Amino acid sequence: MRSVVPHVLVNNAGVVRGKYFWDHDHESDTKFVMDVNTLAPMYVTNEFLPAMIEDRGRDCRIVNIASAAGTVATPRMAVYVASKWAVLGWSDSLRLELVQAGHGHVKVTTVCPSYISTGMFDGVKNPLFAPILSPEDVTARSWRAMKQGKPLLMLPRSLYLSRVAKAVLPVRAWDRLADRLGVCHSMDAYTGRVQAPTP
Repeated sequence: MRSVVPHVLVNNAGVVRGKYFWDHDHESDTKFVMDVNTLAPMYVTNEFLPAMIEDRGRDCRIVNIASAAGTVATPRMAVYVASKWAVLGWSDSLRLELVQAGHGHVKVTTVCPSYISTGMFDGVKNPLFAPILSPEDVTARSWRAMKQGKPLLMLPRSLYLSRVAKAVLPVRAWDRLADRLGVCHSMDAYTGRVQAPTP
């Protein structure tokens, strides 16, 4: 696979289990979510990055789709949150490593969207100031951010404010605010994508 040199690499892996952590099965839930959401983007990037680094004749882009859940703890999705926190930390560290090592032609953009209407999060109730996003809008804005070489894109923009609030407020004060905004109960009625019965 390393003979292929992409100039754009998009890592958009995501699976979720909407239940309390203690209800997760280690293999089919915890390990599966971490493998798909966190390790897969790392492995895929590792396959293509050396060739992208060598290809100094053109700008290259890596887009890692993390999640708003990578910035805010949310009940009933602890493993998903952990997987996306890991993606956010890895992606931003990779960005800095490329800059530090003099590979500025390879730019990394991390995208942290709130809930997207793909079916994956069917049943969720969006928090205040964080409407359910359309896949088309997220795609268009992510592409724009990537072309601009923007390091971080949070959707909707209100997430930037919540990130600041979480950083400056005491933990219990943030917990109360997140509860009032609906973050802590957004997954209460989660169903996920329901498979049609096989005839």
